[in-house]
Amino acid sequence: MKRVLYIALFAALTGCAGNDTSSDSMVRIAQKARNSGNTEAAVSFYNKAISIDSSNALAYLGLAETYIDMNLLDAAEEHIKKAEASGISPEKANYLRGKIFLLRGDTVSAEKAFLKCQSSTDALNALGAVYDGRGEHARAQKLYKQVIARSPNYIDAYNNMGLSLMLEEKYKEAIFYLENACSLPEANAAYRSNLALAYGLSGQIEKAKIVYQQDYEGKVLENKIAYLEELIAARS
Repeated sequence: MKRVLYIALFAALTGCAGNDTSSDSMVRIAQKARNSGNTEAAVSFYNKAISIDSSNALAYLGLAETYIDMNLLDAAEEHIKKAEASGISPEKANYLRGKIFLLRGDTVSAEKAFLKCQSSTDALNALGAVYDGRGEHARAQKLYKQVIARSPNYIDAYNNMGLSLMLEEKYKEAIFYLENACSLPEANAAYRSNLALAYGLSGQIEKAKIVYQQDYEGKVLENKIAYLEELIAARS
């Protein structure tokens, strides 16, 4: 089955590429595969790009990102080094190293890595998550606001800001940011569930139900609402 899906994906992704079999074209196809969640195909296309041009830094970088998605952290580190040797910016390398440190539970090293690339909105957002994890919510929220100021459609900054405010039980403010997150095109069930949680904890249970109904039905919907009601009861 996986092989059939791989072939189908290859046909779909390469159909728009015509006869372009350049290394850069393979990277673009690999990126589409990764974005679709097909990490196996992404790895294959990135390796194809490298076989065509062994100096393609974006191919090594893409492999590193894909291996992080797969939690193959040693392989990710190896390809970050290869990307650096091929000319990728230190900022991008440090951001990915920070993600690896986070996955390994080393928040101190992650913070140091993210601080080396503060011009990156991705790094600032990740650094905010590090501070939230330590309970330094005001410090985290300052970073999320910086990200939003630089990139007004950065969905994870709105989402993380909302979650950070919820940790402080500032539900009205949290709802503002989570509604912004859910208004963006890439919002999915995970973002909407956070908004539903904020509505519920603020006492707006009917609004929470309406949000949940966008993604769930039947027993799953019942369980979501029951869990939310338990959380509300526990706070009473």
